[in-house]
Amino acid sequence: MIQLLTHFILLIRIRIGESLGYRSKDGMLVLAAIVGVLGGAASALFREANIGLKWLLTGSTDDIVAIAENLSPEMRLLIPTLGGVLGGITLVLGSRLFKGMRSQEYLEVIRLGDGIISIRPTLARLLSSLFAISSGASIGREGGMVQLVALVSSSVGRFFNLSRPKLRLLVACGGAAGMASAYNTPLAGALFIAEVVLQSLAIEAFGPLLVASVMATLTIRHWIGINPIFTLPSFTAPLEFEFFPVLGLGILSGFISPLFLKILDLTKQAFQYLRLPLPVSLGLGGFIVGVISVYKPEVWGNGHALVELLLSEHPETGFVLSLLLLKIVATSAAVGSGAVGGVFTPTLLIGAAVGWLYSNQLEVLLPLDTVTYTALGMGAILSGTSHAPLMAILMIFEMTLDANLLFPLIVVTITARYISAAIRPQSIYARALGEINSKLPYLMLVSELQVPTKAVVNEDVTAETVSEMFCLSPIQNIWVVDKSGCYQGCISLQNMKSFLGDDTLQHLSASLVFMEDDVPTVNSDAALTDVLVAFAKTSADRLPVVDSNRMLTGEISKTDILLTLS
Repeated sequence: MIQLLTHFILLIRIRIGESLGYRSKDGMLVLAAIVGVLGGAASALFREANIGLKWLLTGSTDDIVAIAENLSPEMRLLIPTLGGVLGGITLVLGSRLFKGMRSQEYLEVIRLGDGIISIRPTLARLLSSLFAISSGASIGREGGMVQLVALVSSSVGRFFNLSRPKLRLLVACGGAAGMASAYNTPLAGALFIAEVVLQSLAIEAFGPLLVASVMATLTIRHWIGINPIFTLPSFTAPLEFEFFPVLGLGILSGFISPLFLKILDLTKQAFQYLRLPLPVSLGLGGFIVGVISVYKPEVWGNGHALVELLLSEHPETGFVLSLLLLKIVATSAAVGSGAVGGVFTPTLLIGAAVGWLYSNQLEVLLPLDTVTYTALGMGAILSGTSHAPLMAILMIFEMTLDANLLFPLIVVTITARYISAAIRPQSIYARALGEINSKLPYLMLVSELQVPTKAVVNEDVTAETVSEMFCLSPIQNIWVVDKSGCYQGCISLQNMKSFLGDDTLQHLSASLVFMEDDVPTVNSDAALTDVLVAFAKTSADRLPVVDSNRMLTGEISKTDILLTLS
């Protein structure tokens, strides 16, 4: 009975491998799907925690702008200040309780780190973020949501003992899942990580990113529904393409984007110059937001409600202009003070206001559609600050679901991106991605990526034992060594096919019947580029690593090399 079960499992594994392809199946797509589901649930949990803490601080669960408008001027001043102080105290307590442990940004971990995100200091930062966004700080909750999902992804990857490149990729999948959950945009979520962080669209990375992003979106939709995050009126972009007005908006956004980034930098430098304790610094940032909100309560929060207002109503020009200027000041104060949060949604609001004002002023000359240019402005400023036009195009498209908007989006985002990059080569994420010098991938050695062998047997192992090993583990290859540990060859899952139809083979030595001795070996001091040459000679997805005496010291994965080099 056990033998029949073994044969059945082995047959299923072989058939699945033949259908899907052996080389790809290192489990990353399955892990990406798991991370997507967990990420969507974690994002929902973060949303609920935000709502609960907002109720504790303000006594209401309404939209944060509506709450500010209904509060007295004194409370508008007090609550953001209090939230900043509490957020700063949380960071200080976290640093003292978890000495020697640093909470790394997910961008740094994906691009330059080893994929490990420390749990306890990260949770302290997430609590600080919740205090800030729940008390009206002019930052987005997407930063905390993405960091939380990245933390979950890192923990999942460490549980499964992934190699460093795969662990970094899984954290990247968490980032994509978090971004998709925050905006209900599965394609843009995956492209954000691929274009901004990984700066690569290699299928080895983009496939898992897309799986995680889609699964997270499907999960979060149980809480937020299937509609885009911004509610648009019955919107249809004009069929006629107004090239020169669209180009003008792209040029304008290309100049405004680096100016906004410069203001953020100057504000950070000003707070650093003051050298205030964290609670005082974050409290001062909240106080500035509070002072502005006494006169302009709409500056509270990430700007989501205001984007919807610009897309669906007809406010006064003076209101939108003052909102644009004061929102930049409020966002700069919150970010510069050290508050933990994102600037993605505030950037969308700034872009929406720029597009609205641009079209409003040109209406005296041309009959422009304000909603269209408001949406185009969002994409233009997003592209200008992130230097990621493809992500910006898909983000706005997924928010509007109007194909007529694609062509003008391409023009406006590309124009804004290249003008902005010419003025300021660094994007808004440059500091997080480039503070640490990383070793050039093509200079790395096999020893830096090799991992311990997963399955090794002696030459006299029986075929029945090998088949049981394949049934109990998702491995594709088993390495064969002699009694001294010297590498002899490889037994692949595919070669076990003949074992299924011949019971006389089960007690024979597997190395005599199934072993391949032509699988290339690599040395631990070889360069990664040299290993790709060895992979080109075989269909195997892993190669054995041996020393000068052909003693088996580990194994290396082709996927790990491709992820590292890309």
